Amino acid sequence: MKLAIIGDFNASFRPHVATNEAIEHTKQIMNLQVDTDWISTDDIIDNFKSIIDTYAGYWIAPGSPYKSMTGALDIIKYARLNNIPTLGTCGGFQHMVIEFARNVLNIKDAEHAEYDPYVSIILVSPLSC
Repeated sequence: MKLAIIGDFNASFRPHVATNEAIEHTKQIMNLQVDTDWISTDDIIDNFKSIIDTYAGYWIAPGSPYKSMTGALDIIKYARLNNIPTLGTCGGFQHMVIEFARNVLNIKDAEHAEYDPYVSIILVSPLSC
């Protein structure tokens, strides 16, 4: 199985390193055959078809703001509509909430304060962590 980690990998950001460690630990403990690739959010729009054809699941990674919120939300929406296994941790989960609010609850201007603190509907406030 191939799993895409959607996020803008930064080796000095501890949650990104911990994500890789968690996957490796789980693979060993559960004897899983899983290959993972980090996909930068700013590569998604131009490579969308290739990404959705390649990966069986998505981990929406911690860390925001992303280089491309649109790219991340596009993958999240595709996964939701097509019942693709998807996990969002920290900022990744926050983006999943925004996608759901915009596209299911029809709150079109739902936003994350890290992207636009002056928008009319701030769905996710900056976290103190």
